[in-house]
Amino acid sequence: MQQEAQAQAFIYQHSHAALATVDAGGGPFCSAVNVVPDHEGRLLMLVSDLAEHSLNLRRDDRASLLWVEQRHSDWQAATRLTVSGQVMPVPPEQGARYLQVFPQARDYLQLDFRFLALRPQTVRWIPGFARAAWLEGNALAQPWGWDLAREQAMVGHMNDDHGDALDHYLTLLGVSGDGARMLAVDPWGAWLWHDQRLHRLPFPARAEDAGQVRETLVMLARTRPEDFFLARP
Repeated sequence: MQQEAQAQAFIYQHSHAALATVDAGGGPFCSAVNVVPDHEGRLLMLVSDLAEHSLNLRRDDRASLLWVEQRHSDWQAATRLTVSGQVMPVPPEQGARYLQVFPQARDYLQLDFRFLALRPQTVRWIPGFARAAWLEGNALAQPWGWDLAREQAMVGHMNDDHGDALDHYLTLLGVSGDGARMLAVDPWGAWLWHDQRLHRLPFPARAEDAGQVRETLVMLARTRPEDFFLARP
């Protein structure tokens, strides 16, 4: 299960991926999307009905998502993950977790945008050169230990009462400034917003429940930047 846990953590550390669909002629077509896992392990996307990938998915709901380690200069040696499955539309209320990470996208719902979800079926995990493995999709998409309402309560508490801790988290990431806001929190970390940019705060280990989230955030608030970089997963 170690590889499944590593692959799952990898998904949560990224907010966007390449989306591969099948075009009208039966050939491949690749585009870019923002992706947010929800509390059930589905991979949420918000797409325009006019986008080429949306037209493709209405004809053929099979798709793949690809994530690549962003900090690596050689993608063939970088950690990467491909998740394949069938994409299905979901009603707006089931896409609420996406809006935790991308709240500005709420305005898109007044246009021709809609939520889609991919539930992993097959997974290709490559944590480095010549280290490829196939993983089961249902092992990758695991439910969390809390729901959206609990997540929103944790986020609201941090923003209302612990702004100093949020600013300290920025220093752990090598970012200067103050006024950070927390947008979302999941078992593998939290998304912060500062200076019109999204920042990822990774946890050193998976938080199994809300209590472990609190313990982790308290620990990180007391962590020195030099120790944080040494401990990053």
